[in-house]
Amino acid sequence: MSDNTTTRILAIQRVVACASPSGWLDAFVVSVADGSVEVATLTGSIELLSTDAPVVVGEPVGYHPVAEVIALGREWYSAR
Repeated sequence: MSDNTTTRILAIQRVVACASPSGWLDAFVVSVADGSVEVATLTGSIELLSTDAPVVVGEPVGYHPVAEVIALGREWYSAR
């Protein structure tokens, strides 16, 4: 995921996400409410994230739990 646009993430988040590409999890958005997004990963976990990513329920996203980044297409957003 090196060809992307980062939106409101720290340089260290980008470095960590790029340095550990196997850390990305595929997920689907299951709920969205006031800056919080709940995603269900394909590994079976449910994660509640604080993010300003413009996602909608049912949308596929990438989530990097170590870097605390959510990817929506080529856009990256902080997700803590």
